[in-house]
Amino acid sequence: MPPSSAPLDSRVWIRSVFSLYYTSTYQFFAMVYAGPQGLRVGVAGAGRVGHVHIENLVETPRVTVVAVCTVVPAEQERVGKLVPSAKIFRDFDSFIATDFDLVIICTPTTLHYEHVAKALKTGKHVFCEKPLGPDASTAWAVYEEALKYPSLKVACGFPRRFASTFQETALRVKNGELGEIISVRSQSIDPYMPSEFFDNYIKTSGGIFVDMTIHDIDVCLYLFGTDERPIRAYASGSAKMFPQFAAWGDVDDAFGLVEFESGKVMALYGNRDSMQGHHAMAEIAGTKGRIIAQGHPHLLDVQITDPTGVRTVGANSHMELFITAFKNELRAMRDWILDDVEPAFNLKDAAKAVTIASALTKSLRQNQAVDIVNFY
Repeated sequence: MPPSSAPLDSRVWIRSVFSLYYTSTYQFFAMVYAGPQGLRVGVAGAGRVGHVHIENLVETPRVTVVAVCTVVPAEQERVGKLVPSAKIFRDFDSFIATDFDLVIICTPTTLHYEHVAKALKTGKHVFCEKPLGPDASTAWAVYEEALKYPSLKVACGFPRRFASTFQETALRVKNGELGEIISVRSQSIDPYMPSEFFDNYIKTSGGIFVDMTIHDIDVCLYLFGTDERPIRAYASGSAKMFPQFAAWGDVDDAFGLVEFESGKVMALYGNRDSMQGHHAMAEIAGTKGRIIAQGHPHLLDVQITDPTGVRTVGANSHMELFITAFKNELRAMRDWILDDVEPAFNLKDAAKAVTIASALTKSLRQNQAVDIVNFY
């Protein structure tokens, strides 16, 4: 999902002011809690998601942000205010040579393999933002590289795995409440944001399945709860609201269907022109029943009644809807490293998600079903 160039709404503005006001306090207690067994973290990339991670890290006990790498002057200035004690680097090699324990990689997707490999070579644990790579072969290369360092923890960030609604659903599936799983469907719809800035983002995003719907692919794999092997993909879509997307081989409204060797089916929907804001949901069906996770597009559990009718409060973005999950995944990474608490991360699923997304993109552009080439 793209960074937004739109003016901040009141909720985001209030959160930003709150964060800046309390940053020094949070950082102080993070350092106190860190102590001799704390986690020293470096963050590579301080754009939209990188900044969110830094904000969350400075609020996380037993964690200290000691280094940040970004070549963007505005980001350097923002980081300097948010984490005054952190050393700021302009090049990755100097940054990764610094002494810290965990690197959060929020750099462009095309650099993920290089940066993960260099981090592992220097003995650092790795949390890499999605997608794991720009294509299937690169994503599996990251996975294979991680296997060479069994003493190091390597994760790919998919926050829905750390949202309570989806965790509860996964637990019920694991407990057998739905019987044999038949299918999972998931959707993400993003707000309509026409701008030159957005167009430029889409041109290099990799397409709706790799950039956006990959969240849905991963959550479906998570909810299956088993190591499923995809064999065939079919995708269709249109670019009615953003007709210029067609020239880049992309759409603003996308449907995907994925078949697995076991007979299970994954159904996906992605949309970039929602008028009410962001909504993400999933439905999993089995022989004994089904569960709908986050079926209503609510940010807050309130209903407003006025002369216009009855309405609810929705989320403006994926990050706003999953703000707690973004925090939880970093805490899970910390606990995995410091306390060896097994997390919900699954690096194989992360590579598999890129494989599926790439196959769906190919199907969309060729207008036909395609067989999925597995790399494992």
